[in-house]
Amino acid sequence: AEELVPFPLPQAEGDTNRLLKVDSEAFASEQRNCTGLKPCWEKEREGKGEFVKKGDLLFRKNKDHFGNVNLQLVIPADLRNEILALCHESTSAHLGVTKTKDRLLRHYFWPNCVKDTENYVRSCDLCQRIGKAREKGKAPLKLVPIITEIFSKINIDAVGPLPISAKNNRYLLTAICMSSKYPEAIPVADINSVSVIDALLEVFSRMGFPREIQCDNGTSFTSQLATEFFERFGIKVTHSSVHHPQSNPVERFHRTLKRLLKVLCLQSGDDWEKNLPATLLALRTVTHESTGFSPAELVHGKNLRTPEVLLYEHWVNPQESESSVTEYVFELINRMRRCQDLAVQRMTEVQVKRKAWYDKNAVRRKFQVGDQVLVLATSKPNKMAVQ
Repeated sequence: AEELVPFPLPQAEGDTNRLLKVDSEAFASEQRNCTGLKPCWEKEREGKGEFVKKGDLLFRKNKDHFGNVNLQLVIPADLRNEILALCHESTSAHLGVTKTKDRLLRHYFWPNCVKDTENYVRSCDLCQRIGKAREKGKAPLKLVPIITEIFSKINIDAVGPLPISAKNNRYLLTAICMSSKYPEAIPVADINSVSVIDALLEVFSRMGFPREIQCDNGTSFTSQLATEFFERFGIKVTHSSVHHPQSNPVERFHRTLKRLLKVLCLQSGDDWEKNLPATLLALRTVTHESTGFSPAELVHGKNLRTPEVLLYEHWVNPQESESSVTEYVFELINRMRRCQDLAVQRMTEVQVKRKAWYDKNAVRRKFQVGDQVLVLATSKPNKMAVQ
């Protein structure tokens, strides 16, 4: 039965069993008896702060992207470690401080919760064992057009070879929507053109056919079969700069994906393919720094339900919307349009800020016709050869 479990089981400290056994009445009692929440209760009674009482539960008012007020459930001290574990470990895939903090603050709050989150993530044993590669900026950034239509342009690449999975797969074909940052990853046994095309068709069955694909110069993407496939469907293909994979944004996603798979394999077993669904769920439901929204929000109009959301609903018992189907559809369309507009605005601002930061120490070189220059040898015959 263990081999059929698609998601890694939570660790003991983050186990949701104890949390789910705490009903709303018991939770309200924990809130009232927590000495650390006394200042919050005082602000609620004075009616001057951001804290409000709904029924017997204490909430904190928090504004979202649109200025709408959401209610964060205030967590008593005895339950905070389990909440932190739920928002960082297991299906949350051991993401970093910023993303763990974002996941927590969507539904929960307590005094100094941001500092507690930072300490929890930085002291996580598995994260320290795996580590996180640091990227060094080496060149000025060039602004590229912002993609506004979801799934109109995607970046694809191959990850591997990885350890052979239980299903005899050694590679991943990855794809990222350049507008929503929505990730896909398909396990494959090899990366020949046939396997890549089959995996792409599986991606297209969910994303639709894109207008443009960006990829590297690997033979899997430049072979005659792959070229004919793209031409048959009228898909424009652009290739990343040779010997400069940083020009393909999917490279950063690969580093994150491999790090998260390593962590989950340490936590729940060695088979990376079994941990892939949990990793993708975590990446799809956490805010992307470039857009300010989670990929799922931009694609579906709302975020996907995750374990920490289920726990929140278990305690809060939210009411079902009484809107008609037609009203719901129009609300969803309007929300998706507003999300997309804000995401494009955010991507533009982030792009300008990143360029300004990278260009501080960048020196633009100018050459004249006839100047003598040194050319970097990207391929050397042996380790003693000069570059």
